[in-house]
Amino acid sequence: MAVDIADQKANNVDIWIASTTEAGNSRFTFDPAEEVAGVWSRDGSMVAYRNDADGCSLYLKRATGLERERKRFTLPVSTLDDLVPNSWSLDDRQILFTRQGASGEHLELLPVAGGEPTRLLTGKASETNGQISPDGKWVAYASDESGNWEIYVTSFPGAEGKWQVSRGGGTEPRWRGDGKEIFYIAPSGILTAVPVNGESIFATGTPVSLFQIHGRAPISSTDVFTYDVAKDGKRFLVNRYVKPEHVPPLTILLNAANRE
Repeated sequence: MAVDIADQKANNVDIWIASTTEAGNSRFTFDPAEEVAGVWSRDGSMVAYRNDADGCSLYLKRATGLERERKRFTLPVSTLDDLVPNSWSLDDRQILFTRQGASGEHLELLPVAGGEPTRLLTGKASETNGQISPDGKWVAYASDESGNWEIYVTSFPGAEGKWQVSRGGGTEPRWRGDGKEIFYIAPSGILTAVPVNGESIFATGTPVSLFQIHGRAPISSTDVFTYDVAKDGKRFLVNRYVKPEHVPPLTILLNAANRE
């Protein structure tokens, strides 16, 4: 798994690679800039991530760590926009990322080999957490087009048609490895599962509540992933909130003035 680990002494965040079966982890990125939101390619050979060294850029790096990272795309500094990689296409030729800006959040597709990104959806609503299905036919995403965040699915790559998956709100969709189930977080913090059929015509079943995740609250605009799911849909990796044993006191000084 690729995880973001903050070094408070260095005032920096880097991506580390950790094993789910063995002890220990290894540092993956080394730039003094903030490097976060690592997303694996489908074949497991590459990791896409965000780097803010010179504005906001999407970088690619071999998972072995034996080659230098490659800057693939940089947002113009003048836009003050940000980006977070979300998912790779089935053939690993495109990366779906969320662009965060003054007009909201929008999903864009970036060709890995070269070229500029293009909008996946053209509506005015915000969209985020785009997840391409295991068979490459669909994209699950969260949108606030109804006034509340809900989970939707559209076809890929054409984005033709739209189906609502969640009921009563939802964020952070994830696919089961066989594409027959979508998971998401309900507004109450309950991890929810929905059976889906994506053969020729997309259809969904009744959402089922699984468990309360007690996820850690986001601490930045790029902190958009609370959990992940194993391919078999039976194991979940959750970034849970852990109450500290000791909370340092907060001291507020009012009406202070400099004195010679």
